Amino acid sequence: FPTRRSSDLFNSFLEDKTEITSDSGIKDTIPTGIEVLDAILGGGFAIGSMGVITGNPGSGKTMIAIQTMGVAQRKYNGNILCSMLDSEEATTTIRMSNLGVRLPKIKPYTDITVEKVFKFLEGLCLYKEMKGIVDTPSIVVWDSVANTLSQREREVEDINQAIGYKGRLLSLLIPKYVSKLGKYNICLITINQLRDVIQIGPFTPAKELKYMTQGKTMPGGNSLKFNAFHLLEMKAKESATRDKFGFDGYFAEISCVKNKLFPPNIKVSVAGNFVTGFSNFWTNYKFLTDNKRMVTGAWNYLADLPNVKIRTKDAEDTYNTNPTFKEAYDNAVKETIKTEIIEKFNPII
Repeated sequence: FPTRRSSDLFNSFLEDKTEITSDSGIKDTIPTGIEVLDAILGGGFAIGSMGVITGNPGSGKTMIAIQTMGVAQRKYNGNILCSMLDSEEATTTIRMSNLGVRLPKIKPYTDITVEKVFKFLEGLCLYKEMKGIVDTPSIVVWDSVANTLSQREREVEDINQAIGYKGRLLSLLIPKYVSKLGKYNICLITINQLRDVIQIGPFTPAKELKYMTQGKTMPGGNSLKFNAFHLLEMKAKESATRDKFGFDGYFAEISCVKNKLFPPNIKVSVAGNFVTGFSNFWTNYKFLTDNKRMVTGAWNYLADLPNVKIRTKDAEDTYNTNPTFKEAYDNAVKETIKTEIIEKFNPII
C-alpha cells in the first residue's frame, strides 16, 4: 500500500510535470458574528471562496453580508481589504457603519455591470500582488447578481437579443475567478434573489438543488450553484415587536443548501433588528428557548439558573448588568451549540 511519503512524492511529481496542484485547504474563515449561524457554516464564510446568499426580498441578505464585513474588520484589526459592489445602489456608508463597518468606513461602488465586477476582482488581485500583500485577507460583497446587468444587456435595444447572455457570461467568468479567490485570499460574498421557476414551452424546467425551496430558482445560471462554497437560503419567518422583545424586527430562518465546511441543510433562526442588524444575543435567546435551556412563561429563566427570573424584553439588559446571569447564559449557549449542532450533526469533530 502507498505510504504517506510515497503519496507526497507522487503529488510533487504531478505538480512538477503537469502543473496540477492539490488543494491547499481553507486558510481561515470570516465569522458572521452570530454564533449559531457560524456553527452551521463551519466557522463562517471561507477566505478564498465564493459564498452565495439567496432568499426573498426583505429576508436580510444584504444585512448579514455587511455585518460579516464588519466582523472581518474587527477580527483582523482593520488589516483587511473590504469592498462593497452595490448594483442596487441601495446601501450607504452610514448604513454600513451602523452595521459595523467602521475600520475604516467605506463607500460602496455603484454603476456596476457583470463585466465590472470581474474587472474589479482582477484589479484587486493585481493590487495585492503589486503591494506584496497576497496573504492579506480581503472580503468583497456583490449586491446583487440578480440586479446586475451585463454591458450587452444595458446597450441592446431588443431585449430578446440578450436573453440568456448573462448566464453564459457568468458560466465563463465564475470558474475562472473562483480559482483566483483561493490564490489571492479573497472572500467573495454574492447576494442573489429567489424567483419562481417558469416553464416555457413543453419542456419541464430543470430541477433545482434538492433542499432549496422547490419551485424557486436563482437568476444567473447554474455556475453560481456549482461554484458556491457556501450557499445560504434565507426566509423571513415571524415578527419581533418592541413590546415583547424590546426592539422592532423579525426572525429569519437560514439554512445552508450547500456547505463544504459542515453538513448542510441545518436550519437555524436568527433575530434581526431593523436598525442595528442581526443580534447575536436574541438569536441565542431563541436558540436556548427552542432547545428548552430557557424556560419561558410569565417569567423566564435559564434552566441552570432558576433563581434569576426576567421578562423577555428585559433579557438583554439583565445580560449586560448581571454578571452571574451573563456567565450562565454564555455557558448555556456554548454547551447547547456543542450538543445540538456540533455533536448532533457532525460527531466526527
